[in-house]
Amino acid sequence: MSLIPETPLLFYPQLAAALGLEEAVMVQTLKAFLEHGAVENQHGFAWLDVNADKLLQTLPFWQVADIQRITNNLREQGILLIGAQTFQAGEHFRFAINEQDSGAAPTQVTASPQSQPQPNPALSTAPTVPPTIAIAPAPLAAPPPVQRAQAIAKGWQPENDLLAQLAQYGIPQDFALEQVGEFVTYWTERNEPRYSWGSRYLKHVLRLWRKQETRSARLSKEVALSEGWQPSLDALDILTVSAGINRNFVEDAIPEFILYWQERGTKSSTWNSRFIQHIKRQWASYTHTLKMDTTPRPINNDWQPDETVFEILQMGNIDRQFAQKLVPEFIVYWRDSGHLVSSWNTKFLQFAKKQWAYTHQQAVNTANNTMTHNHGKQRTDRPSSTRHRKLAEELNDRSWAS
Repeated sequence: MSLIPETPLLFYPQLAAALGLEEAVMVQTLKAFLEHGAVENQHGFAWLDVNADKLLQTLPFWQVADIQRITNNLREQGILLIGAQTFQAGEHFRFAINEQDSGAAPTQVTASPQSQPQPNPALSTAPTVPPTIAIAPAPLAAPPPVQRAQAIAKGWQPENDLLAQLAQYGIPQDFALEQVGEFVTYWTERNEPRYSWGSRYLKHVLRLWRKQETRSARLSKEVALSEGWQPSLDALDILTVSAGINRNFVEDAIPEFILYWQERGTKSSTWNSRFIQHIKRQWASYTHTLKMDTTPRPINNDWQPDETVFEILQMGNIDRQFAQKLVPEFIVYWRDSGHLVSSWNTKFLQFAKKQWAYTHQQAVNTANNTMTHNHGKQRTDRPSSTRHRKLAEELNDRSWAS
């Protein structure tokens, strides 16, 4: 038994220096398959469907992942064209060498007898042994000319085969051609040589297409903030449980948050995240700037809210003049009630937020009623003073700030 029973695999040193050793062996092996297989001429290229398991048997020192990696490298370098799918075990692998088919007939396998010593019949009575004929491997075709690295030409355009390859990724031809100008301008200014500008262009277009798909998917999820929007339960848990913010404070900020973004007409897919950041900023300002005196006291006739109160209201887009007009009514109610409160600034902040949201909601309802009814009758349940029952209940319900 021979120590080397298999047909040797050949590769060309110059090709290995240009592409890499593994790539050179792969190119020569695929060229051998092309020369002895039933090729199909398509668009000027010789295509062949080869059984993947047969290729694995020819190259037993490589695994499926190795062949996938090497063939993909050859495709990126512009040497190899691959069909609809990459190399997979148990499937057919369709490929072509990226060079125009010259139409020459495949080289046939030839056999050459090897000289063997013949026994002399006169000296031996043993039967004559027929000479052993060794089958020499067919010489492989000459290697393709090594392409030298060159700078991109100013009038460079992608070939039709490259556009067809991009179409396999679902990329429209119009989109691919729109990227040519920017691609050529960028690489012309850098003046860097490359072996395959088609491979570089393929990666460039794929990256831009995936970026556009991601942006389109994000925009499709963006919506405007509706009138009845409410933060999710997860957002409320983050604010009230994780951040330790009072739930009443969070709920009071919802109407002003909705009004602020509705006036701007902004669309977003992350309203809960925006709301969380909004509340955290307001809460930080509220807890660090307000003077929290722990001694309960009645309200004075000349009481005025601190400047920090107006700053917090301004963060919620609440008009300063609107808040100042509420001060006399606020003083009258709490002076007559005789309550002792440790922070009148907190009480007024709650009151101003509630009145702002209630006033704007009433304005919206009035406008809707005007459009529905010819005479636009105004509602009669709007409170005219702080002595209104609903308002007193709302103010007394916020005992957490006392």
